[in-house]
Amino acid sequence: MVNVREGALTLLRSLIGVACERSLATNSLKLRFDCLQSDKGRAYVWIDPPWRLTLAGRLVTGSADWPVWDGVENPEVNRPLWEAWCARFNPLNRTTLVGVSIDPRLPDLRLDFETGHSIETFGNSGDDYWWYYRDLTTGEVYEAWAEGLRHAFDKPADA
Repeated sequence: MVNVREGALTLLRSLIGVACERSLATNSLKLRFDCLQSDKGRAYVWIDPPWRLTLAGRLVTGSADWPVWDGVENPEVNRPLWEAWCARFNPLNRTTLVGVSIDPRLPDLRLDFETGHSIETFGNSGDDYWWYYRDLTTGEVYEAWAEGLRHAFDKPADA
């Protein structure tokens, strides 16, 4: 029987060599994979803070660096800050995944891309998930929490 960590790794590794698109929701990341057949893609990884983006081992930015955007009093001041921060992720648009790992002790995730960038999660003790994977074709879901990984099935996405 395959354990939950190995099951998650198998599905995540099936995305190696597949193009991704990124989107940002405040300081959370969403990476959609295999969007050629469908705008929604075949699968996605949602990453909540804390996380960091590195390039060749050097810090590019992290979840704590995001400039507050929602509810700001002076959007004309914050907009350039937000746009500059978002631009740091542009290399992740249409790049491909080249490596995946999940720490054997904690469900910390590392995604490596052909650009040399990596995204690393490092969890906290909170009640929310750290990251999750969802296969839109099968509905298969893996969620990483402080207590470990959970596996479940949701309904597949509409075509």
